[in-house]
Amino acid sequence: MKHLFDFLMISGVLLGITFIIATQCSKNRKDKTIIYLNFVVAFLMLNNLQACLLETVFMDAPFFIQRLQIPWYVLIFPSFYFFLIHYLKIEKKLVSFVYISFTLFILEVVIRIAFIPYFYTEKNNLFIAGYVQIEEIVNALYSIFLFIKAILILFNYSELYQPILAFDDLRWLKNFMFFGSIVILMWVCAILLNLDKTLNPQVFIYYPLRLSSTSLLYWISYQGFYNYSLMIERIELRKAIAFEEKYKINIPNSHHLEENKFQQIRTYIEKNKRFRDPTFSLEKLASEMKISTSKLSHLINQESGYNFSDYINYLRVEKAKKYLTKPNYSAYTIVAIGLECGFNSKSTFYTAFKKFTHVTPSEFREQ
Repeated sequence: MKHLFDFLMISGVLLGITFIIATQCSKNRKDKTIIYLNFVVAFLMLNNLQACLLETVFMDAPFFIQRLQIPWYVLIFPSFYFFLIHYLKIEKKLVSFVYISFTLFILEVVIRIAFIPYFYTEKNNLFIAGYVQIEEIVNALYSIFLFIKAILILFNYSELYQPILAFDDLRWLKNFMFFGSIVILMWVCAILLNLDKTLNPQVFIYYPLRLSSTSLLYWISYQGFYNYSLMIERIELRKAIAFEEKYKINIPNSHHLEENKFQQIRTYIEKNKRFRDPTFSLEKLASEMKISTSKLSHLINQESGYNFSDYINYLRVEKAKKYLTKPNYSAYTIVAIGLECGFNSKSTFYTAFKKFTHVTPSEFREQ
């Protein structure tokens, strides 16, 4: 069991190195959001590597070294907090804890240096162990404080990052907060279970915590990098679309209102880009057009041959086809184009696109 745990930890270290190299090869590598995301991975990776080396290669290291490890873990949660506020573009609206976090880390390193005279003095082992226990409690409290701050920002202060919600619903971040709370609880339990074992804490109690936190943080790192890159691309794509369409909005002559009612509806949807709203519904359109939902549904069915959902997806696909074939949009990914056309995920975009064109977006772009 111990060998399996060590293997998983080393695999996590290699995964972290791969992630950092990959992000450094991306065009957003100098963005502070990506930099702080890399810090999350780097500090987690260093913490795991240090623990693995001390439990395998340097098993016979003095008590001093075994217990006074470099406290990389104290910077993991702060790095995630910095990543979050930069991802949401609200770093200028909130108090930054950058200096506090790095001051805490440096202070703990300095304390380790001050303890060097105790290196070979075994009678001071209990003192060293007691300090480490207190230090972990302090670090845990600080991490919990930042995690709660992150939760409050994400769930209670959405008005601070409204512009971001136009490109990302942040569901993946909210899921992380839920599972992150479980990991925090596991850490608290591990500390409490070892409170009376100051000199010889049960290391195996931390194994589930290490595995779950490693998995969760690597998951959020990949999700963060993917979603942030996609969001930046969508922002650029939306600007390009707005520039192109600025002078191309043609409003048809709306005579014979009853005879051209369906055309009015289509014009309204396209002119106001309503199909680009992933939450657009029959009820919303009926309210905006001041018409009953039953009459509107019947009209769309009769004139287009589709139900409301399929008709909106048809308009989205038609827009996507346009962007997929134009050379000036070739630099944008298919997923970014699909999301900007109103689909709420890659899977729904591919499913709808194949339904109306009988080919995938990738195949269509190649053709």
